[in-house]
Amino acid sequence: CLGLSFFLSGMETGLTELSRLRLRRKAREGNANAGRLQDIVDQSEDMLWTILVGNTLANLIIFLSSLFFMQQLMGIDSPKETLIHLDVISVAYWLLFTLFALLFYTLCELLPKMIFREYPDQLCLHLSHLFAAVNFVFSPLVKLLRGVSRLILFTTGGRELQDHLFGSREELRQMMTESSQSLTEDEREMIDRVLDLQKIPVRDLAVPFENLPEITSEMTVEELVQKHSVEASIRIPVWHDNDGRRRIVGVINLRRLIFLPESEWHRPVGHFLESALYQDEDIRLQKLLQLMQRSCQRAVIILNKRKQELGIVSLPDILKVIFGEVRV
Repeated sequence: CLGLSFFLSGMETGLTELSRLRLRRKAREGNANAGRLQDIVDQSEDMLWTILVGNTLANLIIFLSSLFFMQQLMGIDSPKETLIHLDVISVAYWLLFTLFALLFYTLCELLPKMIFREYPDQLCLHLSHLFAAVNFVFSPLVKLLRGVSRLILFTTGGRELQDHLFGSREELRQMMTESSQSLTEDEREMIDRVLDLQKIPVRDLAVPFENLPEITSEMTVEELVQKHSVEASIRIPVWHDNDGRRRIVGVINLRRLIFLPESEWHRPVGHFLESALYQDEDIRLQKLLQLMQRSCQRAVIILNKRKQELGIVSLPDILKVIFGEVRV
């Protein structure tokens, strides 16, 4: 039981720290241990149940056996009477049991976790056949508990554990580090930028309106084309004064206006407005990009905490974060 507890405690940490990508690669190369371990990892729910059931039973047997052994060692014939009353024997008994529990935790719980965390791939691969045997022995009880848990999930509306190749973005970064020879420096930087989109608030990218040309809805297309270049900005907010209150009524696409027939140039800019999407300054770039995809918007007006227009973020601004300088 001590060995089983040591083994399962270590495997619990090792299987968590295991590189899924390296394991799949070795399995494809025909490594028998990797193939066996891959089958175990793919059934992640059964794997976790095996560790839980095996560890619980082993630890329970160990502690019950230790209690019985110490009673025999100290000559306690009536545990119920002796251990409840506070005397020298009961104090010594519980002191020995506490020391045993600390020693057990150190040697059979903490130590294997430290070892398997240091060498997860090597140890898990070499011990995969042993874990497969343990998994087979506990499979009847695991199936029973799995059925009960799924019944509880069904009645409470929960979801089952889903298996993913990458558990987190950091695991994907680790994969890129290991595959550095097959990726260029630009490709690695690009993937890093994509993974960081969830951390960047849109206010860091918002172009202040002071840096953009001021365009009103009454301005004609001819005036706009003569005064502004398409290379500076493609989509620009259009302002409208209403009883002294200045507000944005939409955005215009400079490139579209430039290629209009000259017969249309006398019309006001307000006739060619595109609707504007408004978002708070704290929203992350990843979320903003998803909103732009769903709404088919290429530019978003950013609002500050007082719900005042702070600036504008366009699709080229986001692409510049991912790919660097881009001409659109």
